[in-house]
Amino acid sequence: MSIRNSDRIHTQRIHPAIDFTAEHAYIGQMIHGRNRENNLWIIRDDGRITTFRGNNLEQNGIELIHSSLCIGQRWTVGSILNFSRGETEIAPKAQLFHLVKDLLHLYTELPDERLYDLLTLWSLGTYFSQLFNTYPYLYVGGISQSGKTKLLTLCSHLCFNSILGSNMSTATIFRLVQNARCSLFIDETENLSQREMNQEFRNLLLNGYKKGLRTYRNRRTDDGNFVPEAFEVYGPKMFANIEGIEDILESRCLTITMRRSSNSLVTSREVLEIDPVWQEIRDDIYPFQLKNWKAIKQAYSEFKNDTTLANRNLELWKPILSLAKFFDETLYTEMKALASEMAEQSQIEDSDSQECMLVEALLSLMEDDGYYRVRYIKEAMAALFEECRWIDERHVGRLLRRLGFRNKRRTDGRYEYFLRTSEVVQFARNLGITVDSGHSGLSGLTSGQGSNGEGQNTGGNSS
Repeated sequence: MSIRNSDRIHTQRIHPAIDFTAEHAYIGQMIHGRNRENNLWIIRDDGRITTFRGNNLEQNGIELIHSSLCIGQRWTVGSILNFSRGETEIAPKAQLFHLVKDLLHLYTELPDERLYDLLTLWSLGTYFSQLFNTYPYLYVGGISQSGKTKLLTLCSHLCFNSILGSNMSTATIFRLVQNARCSLFIDETENLSQREMNQEFRNLLLNGYKKGLRTYRNRRTDDGNFVPEAFEVYGPKMFANIEGIEDILESRCLTITMRRSSNSLVTSREVLEIDPVWQEIRDDIYPFQLKNWKAIKQAYSEFKNDTTLANRNLELWKPILSLAKFFDETLYTEMKALASEMAEQSQIEDSDSQECMLVEALLSLMEDDGYYRVRYIKEAMAALFEECRWIDERHVGRLLRRLGFRNKRRTDGRYEYFLRTSEVVQFARNLGITVDSGHSGLSGLTSGQGSNGEGQNTGGNSS
């Protein structure tokens, strides 16, 4: 059958796992055939099913970014066919929300009731994450035997195209995220607390919360050379460990801290993969997603920030708050309060970051504009903050350059940095540090005048 040029104009290039165009939503499923072959079905929000056979896709105006999916079937054939025939009763939003929330209650004990609502919204939101510009990671912390792994396992049964693992190679993760647009669950990620983790994996995590960002890996060609290959890394991700995560990655996360439960009914209840409840609820979620995506897209696009959130915090919470507003206005009010509390706590914790501690040390040390020894800056940090005692002068130099202080000189084989009190004070205000008369450097804050550009502190070890 020939395809007219006018038909080609309307061909939609979509991802086989999940995609949204201006008119339609698409879900892909690898269906196991009778002869053990896997057939790709593309299910559209109006019930049309297109199979990856011959020129079926082309005739239906579909061009796939990938020709197959590297993930198993998550939606049963019977439920798909019922949806296609218009015989599916779409679950009311309140009912579906409470089905998921009740399962979370059944298997876990959380320190704040609102966290069940957050986890429910986040889990359901994985089916809509491609509608959003960002999607927050969830970091689950806590001591051993507090239920972290159990929570990850539970959510992996509920979320979109979930992959759960603790020992996957970086190459495997890259391909799973790009090919299946999966929800990634990684347990026992102790190396996430260190900036020295695998750099490619770190880049994936740092970029993967925001849609459109790519990470590049070198691919070996047939002739033995290497060429850069771009990977799509955006998608929902949940991590769990005991050690914590590094501060830059944590800024992309909403954090849930688990506690050991004394409720034996909860702790003894296992999350069994063979339990049919997981498939039953996914069979409810898929039709719900295909029938409600436009309303959620509208809630997100029309979201007006009536919260105290800003910048990264607003980016992370906007999808969750948009989903909450769609489900229930009371839920939205509750999530706003939780978001503000968590953002405030995050800001308090951020105030303990090394950059903030450096600025505090500079405020205590500086008397005027001039060159200051790295050694004395290091000593001031160590005097103010016990956790800074391990920091060496080279690390202090890196922190100074990170804040933009690059004017340095070498005297007697040692480095000094030129600092302006006005710039230090501005950094302090930007970081939320109160500048008061207790800081010795206040004498030059208003005048902005330096002494002789030399400062009183000279010397210091190489940085």
